[in-house]
Amino acid sequence: MNNNNQLNNKNHKDSFLKCTSGSIVISMAIMLPAIFICMAFSINQAYTMRNRAMISEATNEASLAVIAIDNRNVNDEAKKQNRTLALNYINYFISKEIGDASKTDANLLKPGSEINVDYDEDKHEYYIAYNQKFNEFIEIKDNEGEKPQPVVVGNKTESYGNTRKYLIYDSFDFAFISDFSASSTCQYSDVNCNDYSPNNNAQRRLDYMKDAIEDIIEKYKEYTQYQFALVPYDIGVPVESKTKNAAGGQNYDCSVMYKMKKPYNSIDYNFWSNKNVAFTYWSKLKKDNVIKDYSDKSNYFPNHRKLLTYFMDSSYYNYYAHIVGPALGLEYGSNKALVNAGLCTERTSYQDRVEYGLHQYACGIGRNDQPENNRGVIDSEYATVVQLFDYMFSGNYDDVHYSFANSKTVDIDGTISTLFSDMQKNTITFERPISPVIAEFSPFMGMCQSPLYSNNLMNEKMVNVKKVTDEIYREIGDAKYVAKFESTPHLIPFSNDKNHNDNILKSLKKSNWKPGGGTDTMTALLRTVPIMAESSGNNKVMIIISDGKDDKGADVLRDTFLDKGVCQAITGGLRDKQNFDRGYIKNQAKSAIIYYIKLNPEASNLKTDAEYEAQFGKWFTKCMNGNPMFLMEARDKNSLTDVINKVIEIETGKFIKKNQTGS
Repeated sequence: MNNNNQLNNKNHKDSFLKCTSGSIVISMAIMLPAIFICMAFSINQAYTMRNRAMISEATNEASLAVIAIDNRNVNDEAKKQNRTLALNYINYFISKEIGDASKTDANLLKPGSEINVDYDEDKHEYYIAYNQKFNEFIEIKDNEGEKPQPVVVGNKTESYGNTRKYLIYDSFDFAFISDFSASSTCQYSDVNCNDYSPNNNAQRRLDYMKDAIEDIIEKYKEYTQYQFALVPYDIGVPVESKTKNAAGGQNYDCSVMYKMKKPYNSIDYNFWSNKNVAFTYWSKLKKDNVIKDYSDKSNYFPNHRKLLTYFMDSSYYNYYAHIVGPALGLEYGSNKALVNAGLCTERTSYQDRVEYGLHQYACGIGRNDQPENNRGVIDSEYATVVQLFDYMFSGNYDDVHYSFANSKTVDIDGTISTLFSDMQKNTITFERPISPVIAEFSPFMGMCQSPLYSNNLMNEKMVNVKKVTDEIYREIGDAKYVAKFESTPHLIPFSNDKNHNDNILKSLKKSNWKPGGGTDTMTALLRTVPIMAESSGNNKVMIIISDGKDDKGADVLRDTFLDKGVCQAITGGLRDKQNFDRGYIKNQAKSAIIYYIKLNPEASNLKTDAEYEAQFGKWFTKCMNGNPMFLMEARDKNSLTDVINKVIEIETGKFIKKNQTGS
């Protein structure tokens, strides 16, 4: 009896897992299915929550789109418009599908899904409710042969898909900083193209950029609280000129905004913009060790004074003989015709010509920048301009490009520190010669070329030849390109004109752009600063639209500026009260934002910081401080219109919760 008690006591103390009675098998047979069912249920719950979060965020985007058009559900057509717009956004953010104009809201709606867009007229609020069926992540069947049922998931309408449109509108200034370089003529499907390709018709990046901007302004032109500006750029920003060229067409200017280092801060850039500095001759002398330093004045004066004057004076003659005269219908190559038309006069004194280094024919006598009337400027600045040319075109420097504003000449820290205080002083504007891009007519020939391409002063044939021939000059003259020249594209700033948006839209629609030239995005962004500083909107939005391919050398200047915090200096300066108090800005902005839209489908579906950095470089890491919200991509007109719309919606709409609607 005692032995039996001892056995019982021993078995009682054994753990469950050590039980030899077979109970473990029965217990696990009961527990394992229960565990698996719980795990499956948990996974499905997590999957459902994920889908709900996706739908909620998608309805947020959709509600901002709906509030932007603000049609207030006034009729059945308006309701259909809101549903279609909302579904486009929801489908894109959930499945990356983009609808087209031919699809109705019924076609866009997923099978078994429901959408409703309500508008509260009293509160001026929109509410979007959306439900969609999702198959379970792990299929659980209650009975054998029964099909698993999809789960209906929707947004929480008390927190998501709700926006408010305020009757007291705030004012917004939107500047489109638009890439007009040669690569904008590439087909938008060719992500590797960076060359001038004029014959792509409506497949050019430029065309869909132009159409998208037109669509946006057309959509919002009646919103008096919104104003738009255009800042076109290649290497520099073309600016409209009110003057006429010698053949009767328009002139145009080229502009940048930098604080220059000494001695480049004292150059009269407008004077030198149409001068021939004969760099080929001086470079040969340097190669032969006759010249050691281009910036040394003694290399040119007094020994070569007559020669350098002759180069400039003969360039004036060639411009009138080859460009202006034929554009006016004069006989090509006829000096008599130039004299009879009053464009040139003959210098009859051979001794004077030899003494001062002058061409036989004096042309452009009425111009105040005629070389023989500006010998003091030439003496003091010539050597510096030759050095500038060396930086731009010799090919001996990896950190510069075809602009006189480059890493060798720009005071980067000084530009940032005087961004607002010295805007006028630092803004350099010069008249761009209406001529093919050759050094004889301008030492700054690499800058602001896009209007020359748009007006056929440059074309595919000229891009591919090393020297402009008589045949090309005759073609330019016969077509009257100079006489008919229009200053387009050009900077269109904000204005106080009540019809401003309508005027800028008309200007865009009548333009036939064929841009060309290099790419220098930082120059364009900096040149936008005075445009934003002079505007009166409470909110400033700068939208860079580019394929992102800055020229070699321009990328060095760009990245240095970004490293030194130029974006923060711009946006912070536009919001700064001291800048307003000192009169540097017209209105102290409540907000100032920079967005970057890349015209390249390779910049889509980016997820990691490394992917964003690979596509956007220091625009992501430095300008946006690692926030991808301000970086977007587009691959065609529809996607570009959508992302610009999204920018406007982000800046002008506001999410609300239903418990906030009574406030």
